[in-house]
Amino acid sequence: MKTKAVSLFLLLPLLFAFVCVPMAQAKTEDESIEEVLDMDRQLIHMQTTMQFLEVVANKKGDQKLAKQIAKKSASLSKRNKELHVTPKDKNRKAHQQKIKKQLLAQKGNIKSLKSDYEKQISSYWKQLMPSFIDQGQAAPASLTRSAITTMATTTMAADAVIDPFEPNNNENESYPITVGNLYDSKISTLDDQDFYRFNSGALTGTLTVKLDVPADKDYDMVVMENLDTTVGFGMTSGQGKDESVSFQVKPNTNYYIAIFSFNDFSTTENYHLSLSKITAVLNLTSPIDISLPMGEVPAYKFTAPVAGTYRFYTEPYGGFGAPFDTFLAIFSDEQMANMVGFNDDVALDNLLSEMKVPIAQGQTYFIYVSSAEQAGVHTRLTVSLDPSATVASSLLHESSTNDGSMTEKQIITLSNGVFASDVANSVTVQSLPAGLQPVITRNSNTQLTLQLTGKAVEHESKHRTEGITVTIPKDKVVGALSNVVSSPFGIAFTDTEAIVRDVPQDLNVAAGEKKILKLTAPFSGPYELSTTYYNGAAGEGTSNTVLSLYEDYGQTRLIASNDDGDTPPFSKMKASLKSGQDYYVVLSGAAGGSAHARLSVRYLGMEYIYNAKGQLVQTKQNGVVLTEWIYDGNGNVIQKIVHE
Repeated sequence: MKTKAVSLFLLLPLLFAFVCVPMAQAKTEDESIEEVLDMDRQLIHMQTTMQFLEVVANKKGDQKLAKQIAKKSASLSKRNKELHVTPKDKNRKAHQQKIKKQLLAQKGNIKSLKSDYEKQISSYWKQLMPSFIDQGQAAPASLTRSAITTMATTTMAADAVIDPFEPNNNENESYPITVGNLYDSKISTLDDQDFYRFNSGALTGTLTVKLDVPADKDYDMVVMENLDTTVGFGMTSGQGKDESVSFQVKPNTNYYIAIFSFNDFSTTENYHLSLSKITAVLNLTSPIDISLPMGEVPAYKFTAPVAGTYRFYTEPYGGFGAPFDTFLAIFSDEQMANMVGFNDDVALDNLLSEMKVPIAQGQTYFIYVSSAEQAGVHTRLTVSLDPSATVASSLLHESSTNDGSMTEKQIITLSNGVFASDVANSVTVQSLPAGLQPVITRNSNTQLTLQLTGKAVEHESKHRTEGITVTIPKDKVVGALSNVVSSPFGIAFTDTEAIVRDVPQDLNVAAGEKKILKLTAPFSGPYELSTTYYNGAAGEGTSNTVLSLYEDYGQTRLIASNDDGDTPPFSKMKASLKSGQDYYVVLSGAAGGSAHARLSVRYLGMEYIYNAKGQLVQTKQNGVVLTEWIYDGNGNVIQKIVHE
């Protein structure tokens, strides 16, 4: 009784649709809407075909054509989404009627879009895969090879080459295959291609086609439905890369699998082709596009690969369709005795459905999707974990050596997901200061450590950096539908000890070491840097010093250097500097010795001193006042004093 009650409950939205709309009107509208939905089913495969052709162009080395296909594909896809945009309404009945009215109004435009897709696909097929097009046939994606059917006979005639299933170079010669068996064959010549045919019969669900490629070969695979639509393809670049295509099987449909290569073949090595069992399984982050007639309620089995809070939700069919009303129910048993929960509408003006369910690793649930729409279920079903990543420290600090290096480490923790075992090699870090390089270590399923190596080129306090983030690719996080970006953090730097114009510093530098001081030029013009007796006292003795001036702390951009100035062994040098720019003065002992000296910086140019009102009051040179101006209360100069 409980199972019947739940089943009836799931079908109530369907019954409600019959009651609310007069039968004659409903039938007419249903027929028109079904035309749109049928075009949707074709459009989604046309988009896949465009993607396939773009990859083919890239693999054949025609990047210009690949970009052209990508641009055209994006344009057509944009038109598709725009044609399916429907108005919202908080009233459920009004919302559904608006969706139907809008789709019926756009039916002609959608048909025109479909025609444009077909023209583009036909043109690109002829350019890229002429051998796959049957002579005299205009269908854009009909994949045949009548022109080379004699190749198989020639190949089989060679005693040294045994190529099973030949001839199977076009749809008429395609070899029938079944689920569960393994098929070993060859791409025995450069222009060989093998076609296989699978009939789904009464089965529905997910089918996975796998191609095991020889270690030193690069073979490709495409799966087609009734020879006029591409449902999936595997075209990984590189030798020994196996291919896999998973897709939703429709009943009583022929699917054609073509194996081919652009540059490889072998008369001795076999590839292996296999088909999985067809199962109604919902896999994590693998959307299922469902388009079924009214009265058929699809059910899917889901087993959690890891523990977490899973989000089950419906979206527009194919990522572009109208947001038809859906009803989502989840059970912990196949008999529908224990309902975990259900959801009808995400919001008042959103007819799609969504549920979040905490599930333990290995636990299985059963998901049912129903609809109040007379056209049946026409939606996309997805399950994801929606993982997030946070950093342990909002701010990292420069090391005590004050050379732009970092010793502090950053810990990244993943929530509601699991890192892949090889995640460390794929992580990227954004907005790092120049000179620092990230090194990532995987600590556990949910934790990474970020160590920054190298030295920041600019590392004064004013160079503090904010908004640094860590990005983990979606394919390296179990449960992620998009790349996972961490919460942001910053890096704080410590100012280098400064030397100021006209303020001498007495320094002791040990043998083999250097003293680095920052000089920020207050004026643009000539400067003099020099060393003399420590504390200004001759009794401290002479010191054989070396002075150098750099634009950067890392001492890669030298401006000037001096060993012995006009009073050897002390140093003296001159340089023209820019106002406000940081420079780095390096003092060391000559020949790796120690240094015991006073360091001074003088400005040799003319200084212009202004008061708070912007009036020139003094000119100076080498710290000596040359001229002074005195003003009255009205701003008039009443006295000018020139110092001799």
